[in-house]
Amino acid sequence: MESQEYALNRTKAQIACESRVQKRLFKVAREIVSLASKYRRGATLTNENGFIAASQRIALGVADGIENDIAVCAKTACSILNIGTESTEAFLVSKVFGKTSMERTTSYLKNFAEDMVRMCKAGVLMKYTDSQLMSAIRTGYKDPYTTSVITKARKEDINIATPSYGKGVFHSAYQNIVRNARQMVAVAWGRAEQQYGKEHGAIGYYIFRGSSYPCAHCDDETTYLHHFGDPFPPLHYRCVCYVKFVYKKEEE
Repeated sequence: MESQEYALNRTKAQIACESRVQKRLFKVAREIVSLASKYRRGATLTNENGFIAASQRIALGVADGIENDIAVCAKTACSILNIGTESTEAFLVSKVFGKTSMERTTSYLKNFAEDMVRMCKAGVLMKYTDSQLMSAIRTGYKDPYTTSVITKARKEDINIATPSYGKGVFHSAYQNIVRNARQMVAVAWGRAEQQYGKEHGAIGYYIFRGSSYPCAHCDDETTYLHHFGDPFPPLHYRCVCYVKFVYKKEEE
């Protein structure tokens, strides 16, 4: 397979994984909205802590499914390259920057459940009907703190706190779950491509831009012959750069 085509398929695999995860998360959101009626008393929400705990149990029920989605889309690279899956499987359960993918997914799912509870709370306080609340979740569950029932509630002086999950983390738990899934798939594809190059005797590689979008980081990496151990695409989130392997020594 041509390197540029491989990079295109890497992006398609990420998109496919995101689509799978999105379906799971929307199902969770709907179940949490349906659960809200149990804790609703008119225009108030009772036992909010109990609602959060029950919602987190619902959300955590899709953790294994999301990790399976990641694994399926990641191991597609091995099928395309006709290489073994052992290295990819080991990567998917390893710690990356101190945590495994499952640990991140689990943490973000708990946050996602809290996001949905906050949206339900905002709707209840604004006296939304159950159908209005479901509609609000459908349109706002991906980014509840930017444009959703929560932002509408704030305009009515109803304060719904925006959480802080730490530096480099989105306010929206949905975005964190999706970003982790996409990045795990992307990096797995990069690692598989490196494995393929090594197994076929490559001694290095050149990196080429796959987009005209300005990126100083990617530009810097296209200026020299790389050796295994150097940066390898994807170089960052949503990177579309690709490589060409070098199979004999060339003057740099």
